[in-house]
Amino acid sequence: MKQARQAIILSVGVALLLTVLKFSAGLMTHSMAIIASALDSTLDMMMSALNFFAFREASKPPDAEHAYGHGKVESLAGLFQSLFIMASGSFVVYESVRRLLQGSFVDEIPLGIGVIVFSGIVTLLLSWRLKVLSKKNRSLILGTEKAHYSMDFVSYVGVVAALLLVGWSGRPIWDLIVSILVSAYIFKEAIHILKRAVSELLDRGLSNTELKTMKMLILRHHPSIVGVHNLRSRVVGNVVFLDFHIEIRGEDDFKKAHDMTESLIDKIKAHHPNADVTVHFDPEGE
Repeated sequence: MKQARQAIILSVGVALLLTVLKFSAGLMTHSMAIIASALDSTLDMMMSALNFFAFREASKPPDAEHAYGHGKVESLAGLFQSLFIMASGSFVVYESVRRLLQGSFVDEIPLGIGVIVFSGIVTLLLSWRLKVLSKKNRSLILGTEKAHYSMDFVSYVGVVAALLLVGWSGRPIWDLIVSILVSAYIFKEAIHILKRAVSELLDRGLSNTELKTMKMLILRHHPSIVGVHNLRSRVVGNVVFLDFHIEIRGEDDFKKAHDMTESLIDKIKAHHPNADVTVHFDPEGE
């Protein structure tokens, strides 16, 4: 847990550094593609900060006023962040279209390429570190961190290609086209965060496929379990809440039935490490 927390802090620091560098380079070169890439780094920074926040909140035990924990704070943060990113992305698109219509120029192309190449190298090193730690800690959050930093290479290649084309052709339209494409990618990621945040605030549960998988896991756990009903779920932050009844055949010993449910809970937590499971056991036919 400590290593995972430190890795997320490192991610926030790297994203902050790249955001400052890219915005500075964007202002010096007048490149909208670099500014769009800086906005992408801002999104990375916010996502990493959100993940760190999730780690911290997840460590807080439920209290009298928050019996199910504090996971929805993460959902609220994600909601506001997605709206902010979408607004910023809209500005980039608006500015790109305005420059496309009114004319624009790009200066200091070697500087811009240098900043993007440096960003790519730093991102590569960070992705490698996150990959190692996600495997070592079996952390879903670190895996997500690694994934969204790795995807940045696509935008880096696009920005470098745009700057090279501008330098070769002398036409800044390539810079504007790439800035709009990067903004489209940012919109896609922001909408994904928005959908997830809204779903969690509305107590979204596991998908039908996941529920079927969970039901089969329960029924196959022990020969005495002959039925499962009232299976309910909801996802809050990185915690899955499960509540269900199992029907037990030919078992009158309360302690054995209790031990059976405890071992079932352990098996479910092996499948969903952050699961909060409540099991009710009934005699067959109840």
